[in-house]
Amino acid sequence: MAATATLASKAVTVTPGGEAVSEVRIRNSGTVVDQFTLEVLGDASAWAIVEPAVIPLFPGAEAVARIKFKPPKSSSVLAKATPFAVRVKSREDARASLVEEGVVEVGPFNDTFAELIPRTAKGSSRARAQLALDNRGNVRINARLTAADPDRKLNFTITPPVVTAEAGTASFASIRLSPRQRFLAGPPKINPYKVHVHQDGLPTITVDGTMQQEGLIPPWLLPALIGLAALILVLVLLWFVLLKPAITSAATTAVAQPSVIASIASKIPTPPTPAPSSGGAGGAGAADVAGANPVQGKVWSSRLAVNSKASPAQLESAITVPQGGGLAVTDLVFENPNGNTGTVYLVRRETSKPDQVLLVLRLENFRDLDFHFVTPLVFKENQTMTLSCSPDPSGSLCDASVYYSGYFKNPPSS
Repeated sequence: MAATATLASKAVTVTPGGEAVSEVRIRNSGTVVDQFTLEVLGDASAWAIVEPAVIPLFPGAEAVARIKFKPPKSSSVLAKATPFAVRVKSREDARASLVEEGVVEVGPFNDTFAELIPRTAKGSSRARAQLALDNRGNVRINARLTAADPDRKLNFTITPPVVTAEAGTASFASIRLSPRQRFLAGPPKINPYKVHVHQDGLPTITVDGTMQQEGLIPPWLLPALIGLAALILVLVLLWFVLLKPAITSAATTAVAQPSVIASIASKIPTPPTPAPSSGGAGGAGAADVAGANPVQGKVWSSRLAVNSKASPAQLESAITVPQGGGLAVTDLVFENPNGNTGTVYLVRRETSKPDQVLLVLRLENFRDLDFHFVTPLVFKENQTMTLSCSPDPSGSLCDASVYYSGYFKNPPSS
């Protein structure tokens, strides 16, 4: 492309909200009439314009275009040196272009806004508020926070006492207020205070706030106590005026009429006479027959255990009810103290009859597991309660036991 472009100044300074101008000189060094298009590149292109943006030139002619930089007064335009470039494109040689580079220095400006949330804090012994510091400028701010009240009735704790906010961001500080004197009851007291925001080299910002100090006794408590006392008084009056005379009158009438008492007594069922005890084995009396003792036995407890580490391995343990006896199991407690894996079976066995499996448990699901039966497990004479364990193929041990209790008629001697 037969053309040249020259920036009059490669460094420009501008204030946000203001305007700065730079010039670019275009010369057509070719032999034909050409038209040149000018465009600003870089971050500054959002707030820079070229006038005119299109320049026609005869051969050997030159012209000057003005570049206006007009950054908005916003925190999005930071105070810093922003590079820019001016690209010149030829209509006759569209593949070629010239680029001239420069720097525009954006100046700083400050715009800080502070607000208390809430403006009125409430509490009896303490209250909290939050200071929001909004940096609407284009440079970082550092601020020191202090608080005071004109009557010196409050204590303040500010966390943190120094805040920093980048351009376009907000920072927050917690303010805890506590009154120096408290009161039990009465109307709320209004305590005004001020929070001061001290910025380096800038005026201090003052934010007004108020603490509404309330009594230690809530306002609703006294009416609630009065209402409760009134309710108790009404209940007492109802008792003495209505209920107690009615009850006394009914009792007096019943005592005066013996026939009423006889009628009531005739409706009370006569308790059955207990049958004489048969004095069965184990010495169980008539009291043993009721409830969970269907075998009329004595209270009994024992334990069945299997041990795969014994020599030889003992993977089954059982107890057999003798002739003329009976066993009623009301409670079972299974134990797996070593955390083994495998399957435990509780079985009822009887000669010439198939086994009846009562419980099947996986050892890895428990260490201690108890069962309590309203209707007991009953084992009749010549029946056997058997505990057996089947270890996993992985080679795990079976060390488990079951503690059982209930009633046993004619228990074995061993």
